[in-house]
Amino acid sequence: MKYLWVFLTACLVGIIFYNSSLPLKQSSEISGWFAALTQLLAQHLDIRLTGDVEHHIRKLAHFCEFALLGLLLCHSFSALGVSNRTATGYIFFLALFAAVLDEYIQSFSPGRASRVKDVLLDFSGVFCAWLEYRIWEWSARK
Repeated sequence: MKYLWVFLTACLVGIIFYNSSLPLKQSSEISGWFAALTQLLAQHLDIRLTGDVEHHIRKLAHFCEFALLGLLLCHSFSALGVSNRTATGYIFFLALFAAVLDEYIQSFSPGRASRVKDVLLDFSGVFCAWLEYRIWEWSARK
């Protein structure tokens, strides 16, 4: 059972890297579909959305997929019995490595670019998830 978390983490990393390898046109179709769905939902809720909704959806997707990666990494190291201090170092290193590699892969995808601010956004998703996991873990002990 303890290796299930590691397997799920590896699968998510594969999905993240696959999404980065998609050309801009195909990636835009996917995020455009979610943007249209978001616009439709906003209309039904009588909410007016302004700006580039598709761009915000793309950035939110980056943040969320890396936040999920952060949670899976936390669960993986916890299941393997690694101490919190050691696990934190590994989690942050692996997350930053994955974010940099994600942007590197994206730089070879037609029409897409690699940006440092996207690495920071990805890493912030991992950091927020790690922080939430540690707070939850701390509060569960009390």
